[in-house]
Amino acid sequence: MKPKFTLVLAAILCFGLQFSKAQITIKTDSKSDSSANKSRTEIDINVGKDDKDDIKKVHYPRTFGGITFSRIDWGFSRLVDNGSFTLSEENKSLDYKKASNFGFDVAQFGVRFSDVFKVYASAGFEWNYLRLENDVLLRKDVTPLEFEDLDPSSNYKKNVFTSTYLRLPLTFELRSHKLSNGKRLKFAFGAMTGVLLKGTQRLKSEEFGKQKYKDTYNLTTFQYGGFARIGYDNFGLFTKYYMNDMFEKSPAQDGLRNLTFGITLGF
Repeated sequence: MKPKFTLVLAAILCFGLQFSKAQITIKTDSKSDSSANKSRTEIDINVGKDDKDDIKKVHYPRTFGGITFSRIDWGFSRLVDNGSFTLSEENKSLDYKKASNFGFDVAQFGVRFSDVFKVYASAGFEWNYLRLENDVLLRKDVTPLEFEDLDPSSNYKKNVFTSTYLRLPLTFELRSHKLSNGKRLKFAFGAMTGVLLKGTQRLKSEEFGKQKYKDTYNLTTFQYGGFARIGYDNFGLFTKYYMNDMFEKSPAQDGLRNLTFGITLGF
C-alpha cells in the first residue's frame, strides 16, 4: 500500500475513533403463531455512536458517528461527452466495452433532527473502471493527455483504466415511519466531493502477460457532483452525476463527464 493511500486511510480511522465504542450486535427475533414461525437475524457492525432508535423514548436532535462500513455502491457508468453518450472523435481512444463504479463509506458523523430526517457527512473510497475497447496506452507524465497505439499482434485481452478517489459526500436523508413489518422506505440526496488518490492502467496480453502502470493521467484532482438514493430497509438504488470534467489541463477532453447508477447495500 502506497504511503499516500495509507495516510489517507489512517486519517479517516482517527476521525471515526474519536467516537469509538465498538458495537457488534447479533440479534435474533422470533415470532410464532398457529400458522407460521418467523425469525429474523440482524448483524450490526459499528464503531462509534450508532443511529438506532430501538429504545422506548428518543430525544432529538442527537448526534451519531464513527467508523462504519455502509452505503456500498456497485453499478454501471456512462461517459457523457458534452451532453452525448456517443464519444467525439477526439475521445475515440477512450471507447469502452464496459464501465463500472464501486465505492463505500468507512467513517461518518451526523445529526438526526427527527425520526424521519437526518444530515450527515461521511468519508470513503470510490473506484471508476473503464474496460477500454481499443489497444491503447495512456502515456505517463505528459500534459495534455496522450495515447499510444499498442501493437495488435501482441493480442491484448484486457485493457482497464481505473481512477481511485477519496469520496466525501454530504447527505440529507428522509425515511418513512415504520411499516407494519418494522422496516422503512428511504430517500437520500446530497452533494459529493472527491480527491484523486491515483490512476491505474492494467493490461493483459499473450506476449507480455500482465502489465500495470500508475500515474495521475491528467485525471481531475478534485471532483464534485450530486447524487440520489432511494430504497427499502438496507437496500436501494443510486445515481451519481459528476459535474466536473473527467480530465484537467487536457482540452480535447473538455466536457467529458461521468454518470453512474446501480444498487446500494447498507443504505
